[in-house]
Amino acid sequence: MTALHKYIEYDEHFYAQYERYRADAALLAEVAKRYPKAHVMVVSRLTCSDCAREVPRMARIAEYLPGWTWEIIAESNRSRRIALGVSHVPTFIVTIQGEELGRIVERPGHGSLEAELLHMTG
Repeated sequence: MTALHKYIEYDEHFYAQYERYRADAALLAEVAKRYPKAHVMVVSRLTCSDCAREVPRMARIAEYLPGWTWEIIAESNRSRRIALGVSHVPTFIVTIQGEELGRIVERPGHGSLEAELLHMTG
């Protein structure tokens, strides 16, 4: 179980969204092929409606990216948020060997989180 999965279990709304979401396996297979390993920092707040929608979806997506690691950073961790340049939640920061590949802030810009990850790994 990833840190992301543990996080969503704390809130029934997050978990319900996770249970309903069906990820695009084909897009994620391509993402995993391009980058079999990555690290994702997830900045979130349990009382945020965008987080309640996107973070559980990303938890479902994590199941298709077994080589990826996931880190939860509470929005209340001000010093870490500032160091990462995060001003809105949720923010997903994808890194490869410590270098930022890209980030998704609040909502994906390419229609879905899967499409955004594919575009990012492009």
